[in-house]
Amino acid sequence: MHRIESNDGLVLANNPAWHGLGKVVASAPNPHAALRLAGLEWTVEESAAITGVFNPGESNEYRVSTDQSKVLVRSDDQTVLGVVGRNYTPVQNATLAELAYALGNTASGKTAQVETAGSIRGGKRVWFLLKGETLEMGAKGDISESYLFISNGHDGGQSLLGLPTNTRVVCANTYAAALAAATHKIAFRHTTGITQRVDELARAINRWTASIKDGKAFADRLGQRTVSRSEIQDLWVEVIERLDGKIPGNPSNGWEQRSRDRAVAGLAHMSEVFDREAQQYGANLWVAANAATNWVQHQRSEYATRSKGLEAQYEAWNGTTASDIAEVWQVAAAAV
Repeated sequence: MHRIESNDGLVLANNPAWHGLGKVVASAPNPHAALRLAGLEWTVEESAAITGVFNPGESNEYRVSTDQSKVLVRSDDQTVLGVVGRNYTPVQNATLAELAYALGNTASGKTAQVETAGSIRGGKRVWFLLKGETLEMGAKGDISESYLFISNGHDGGQSLLGLPTNTRVVCANTYAAALAAATHKIAFRHTTGITQRVDELARAINRWTASIKDGKAFADRLGQRTVSRSEIQDLWVEVIERLDGKIPGNPSNGWEQRSRDRAVAGLAHMSEVFDREAQQYGANLWVAANAATNWVQHQRSEYATRSKGLEAQYEAWNGTTASDIAEVWQVAAAAV
């Protein structure tokens, strides 16, 4: 579910994305160059007089034109991005690039470098992912890349956001994962004067940097705490029961049996991840907790959203996963 449409663009520094799409460049560009390389130089046009065409050429094509709202349209291909209220002010892609450039320079003291930049959902979401500091977390050799994620919505469904993340954003899945994992983010409405708030945002980013260092100290404590197999199993069972309820010991109906089967599959998933990573990083609490977050992100989120449509799955990633991961770290913190 990468949600990269035919009129979307993507640029990546040095390494390709898992889906193989986008333009890979040899070195990290600055945000202004990334704007061009990712094909984001189009603008958002707004007018109550424009008749927006939804699903053009399809059997369910329909048009919108109203005096009560504004239709937002891409300048390059005239596709409709969204219908918004009369007071809505678009933040253009070029403005986002300027903001990313100013934020990156102010926060790091050096020229902002873009890890990835692009759009998804036909331009309804646009982002710049700026490179941050590389940290060794929890266990020797467990490297964590930090980024500053700046994203914007052009359909009225998302504010302009700035947040720190460890996720390399290359598609809708990773876009949603970055949002889901964010414990600190700044959101601001689509109004004029956004670039005037760079100093305010830079101060917030400096606070985030401090919180990242605090997180590294926490991870180091977990990495120094060796754990037995029984302690690991207790940790994982507690995580599962906090998130999904008590595991049925003797299922008496189909629902209880499915609940137990999912718990058993979850334990197997975490055990597989732990055994693989423990060979490299050691049998410690950091690796055990990471195995649990891996389960939350890659197995539990799948069955939790399987019955939902694509849009509902996207929104679920944006909400529940963050609190689930936070729950894992709470359980791990109590075991230090």
